[in-house]
Amino acid sequence: MGQDGIKEETLNSQTVNMEAVQELKAVYVNNSAEYARVGYFDTITKSGTNEYHGEASYYHRNSALGARNFFEDQKTKVLYHTFNVSASGPIIKDKTFFYALWNGERVPGKAFYVRTVPTQNMRTGDFSQLLALDPRVNVYDPLTGEPFPGNVIPQTRLNGVALKAQENFFPLPNRGGADALVNNLGYVHRYPDDQFHADVVSARIDHRVSDKNSLYGRVQAYLPRYVLAGNYPALNWTRLRQSHSWVATDTHVFSPTLLNTFTFGGNRDGIKDGEEVDGFQPGSGSSIVERLGLAGVNQQGIKTPGGSPVFSISGYDDIYIQPGGFRDNLNFTFSDSVSWAIGKHVLKFGGELRTYSDFDGQVPNENFGNFQFNGSFTSNANDPSSGNSYADFLLGLPLSSTRLNPIVDRKRTQKELGLFVTDTFKLTPRLTLDYGLRWDRFSATTYDDGLMFNWDPATGNILLPQEALSKVSPFYPKTINIVAGNVVPSPDLRNFVPRIGVAYRLNDKTVIRGGYGIFNEFLGQLSRVQGGGPFALSETYVNKIENGVPLFQMPNPFPSAGVSPDVPSQSVSGSPLQTKNGMIHQFNVTVERQVGDVGFRLSYIGSRNRRMNYGDADNYYFPFVPLEINKPAPSLIPFSDERRPYPQFVSIVFPRSDGRSNYDSLSFNANRRVGWVTFDAHWTWAHGTSDFLNLENPYNARFWNRDFFARHRVVLNTVWELPFGRGRRFMSDATGAVDQVLGGWRLVWVAYMQTGQFFSPGFSDADPSNTNTFGGLPDRKCDGNLPPDQRTVERWFDTSCFVNPPAGRFGNSGVNVLEGPGVHAHNMTILKRCRLNERLHFDYMALISNIFNHPNFLYPANDISVPGGAGVIGSTYGLYSGERSGPRMVEMRLRLEF
Repeated sequence: MGQDGIKEETLNSQTVNMEAVQELKAVYVNNSAEYARVGYFDTITKSGTNEYHGEASYYHRNSALGARNFFEDQKTKVLYHTFNVSASGPIIKDKTFFYALWNGERVPGKAFYVRTVPTQNMRTGDFSQLLALDPRVNVYDPLTGEPFPGNVIPQTRLNGVALKAQENFFPLPNRGGADALVNNLGYVHRYPDDQFHADVVSARIDHRVSDKNSLYGRVQAYLPRYVLAGNYPALNWTRLRQSHSWVATDTHVFSPTLLNTFTFGGNRDGIKDGEEVDGFQPGSGSSIVERLGLAGVNQQGIKTPGGSPVFSISGYDDIYIQPGGFRDNLNFTFSDSVSWAIGKHVLKFGGELRTYSDFDGQVPNENFGNFQFNGSFTSNANDPSSGNSYADFLLGLPLSSTRLNPIVDRKRTQKELGLFVTDTFKLTPRLTLDYGLRWDRFSATTYDDGLMFNWDPATGNILLPQEALSKVSPFYPKTINIVAGNVVPSPDLRNFVPRIGVAYRLNDKTVIRGGYGIFNEFLGQLSRVQGGGPFALSETYVNKIENGVPLFQMPNPFPSAGVSPDVPSQSVSGSPLQTKNGMIHQFNVTVERQVGDVGFRLSYIGSRNRRMNYGDADNYYFPFVPLEINKPAPSLIPFSDERRPYPQFVSIVFPRSDGRSNYDSLSFNANRRVGWVTFDAHWTWAHGTSDFLNLENPYNARFWNRDFFARHRVVLNTVWELPFGRGRRFMSDATGAVDQVLGGWRLVWVAYMQTGQFFSPGFSDADPSNTNTFGGLPDRKCDGNLPPDQRTVERWFDTSCFVNPPAGRFGNSGVNVLEGPGVHAHNMTILKRCRLNERLHFDYMALISNIFNHPNFLYPANDISVPGGAGVIGSTYGLYSGERSGPRMVEMRLRLEF
């Protein structure tokens, strides 16, 4: 995504204000060698002219005219006010021009959420209602291996820290009845689910230096404030943001056939979390740790707004508050291109240099502890349906505990260089070729303080720069070898990629287009170099019970000092020292035909991606899951640290570069762009697969459905100019008030319809493979997808088709074998323009999203380990989803323009 040719990939999309946009450029296939990415979306801002122009508008959205959320008992109040004021014109006639905009958003509305909380009985340790389920769920005493009588944990066994956390963070259930196990809490957040107060200021100056030289500069600021909903009401958090972007462009015409364009720009995104906003102050990690009585965390005594310990309990949303502190992204772009027309050729060549930097002053939540509970301690291997994660929590027995001594206030940087040459060659009046070559160099990230590390899979050693050896924490385990060596991956210098496009006009009404291009895989900004490791001591311990005694238990959730030093505590991540960027091969064929005033287009678009990188610790790129390589092969032998390939480590994340993915699509488009009724109709069939989706079991690489592709998608856009009023079919001679009232109306209809996207079943309460992999894909006994007419929000898929795998192996279910809910939304806009005089007009617009209020659901819960939870849907798309597929909402707009 870019603005005025400057990429803004590290910024939020809200930084682009559509009121200031003059032109949109979107390319998603057959991108030229000028661009590094497969797709590109650029917005060109408005500029001034020799005439003065001004606009003032107001948008109003109100729940009084809308519908309630499908899961709400009553409609939540939603208000949305948007103000826009802009002006443009000449500063010096024929020479210097300006454009300026202010946009303000004031959103005093609210948001409704549905969550899952423990039942009233479960809060007291009474899990007897689980015995009535099919299959029944027994809760075992982890110290004796016998079921708790009546599935009730004695009060004396309930852990004090867990009870305090329950009291502070888990509200009482309020919906579904006393026996409702999922989606049993509904509550209203007193702020919207996005910013509640924001301002955008944008200004642009265009200057004509001479007949051959012109300049323009643009600056923009986006200043929002947030009070955002946490996973539960007591976990709300705040954000103050300042996003700035700027650009300056010089265009010089050397001759009628030679043109040079130089652009310099950048963007900055400063975020401060945890500060008091609108009178609300989030909790702080240090005070929460003290209130709960947790020991062994926040060892530096850091006091910062925001942040908290993390309690991850399977079947529930994680308990945590967003970390507090300041983060700052700063990026610069320098680009230059030359266009040169020579006979039948139009050459274009140039390059782009981009620098990324990131300052991170936030204190990670792991400083206050991260604790995982999955029900494994209250389960029994001979009773597959036994165990409950919340029972483990109430007993104070985490499966694993992590703590961190962080290094904060750090800066890291990265550079990207791209060079290109393209040629548009008009061979004949009917045949045109576009071809080019591009080279990209993606440097690795470096930390300014030099505290970086890597890991060598050949030796198991941690690599540090020579000068950083003295900075290793004195508490880092001596069982791990640390040596001096190169830690920064070398860039791939072989990234030469060709692009070619062909257009052939068969006749005046038929065109055939095709193209093929290779794109270098982009591994993400600020990735692939680790900066914590032996400098910021991070410890992860896996709990176990031996002879009726747990290794650790809250309030002391870490092993005591007397534990053997052979118990591993360190996780490590690394990257290959020679980067290999994957190759994205994209190809397409299109036939376009004009029949009367309707145009038709039939297209095939495909891609074959090879040598793709995946499993990086930064999780920037799909599938956003780190690849854990320090686990043994599945076995009937119970897991032990000695069975790890590198027993001195708890976990090792190391990416691979052998991923493959395929994409094929067929699309049909019909459009009519003239007349009283115009339309643009699209249908797309798509099939996307990858073989690196199952990182739980990297031993079995198979192609599976990608989870964000819908098999079928239809988009319909229709504009109807109502035939009433002056100059139209009816009442063509109307004048004055009659024409002002009845003329100039327009209806716009936009419809989105698509089949469901794919998702995977899962379980979380056991390690049947004996690889220390708790949870993953289950066994699949039958298809699992219910017929469409049998799918409900209470039972979207057949959970009986999935069971925990037997001991000694991973589950045999495929990835993304279940189809989620589709989308069906119709949106209508009514527009009316009133011309007050030759230059002044007034517009009225009413936008109705999801006019039929069709509920469009998100994915159902997929964890078969959660009693009564799997297959249940608890949420819909929100009010501000991109396709307006949330509950019906009406927005009124008024605009005055001259």
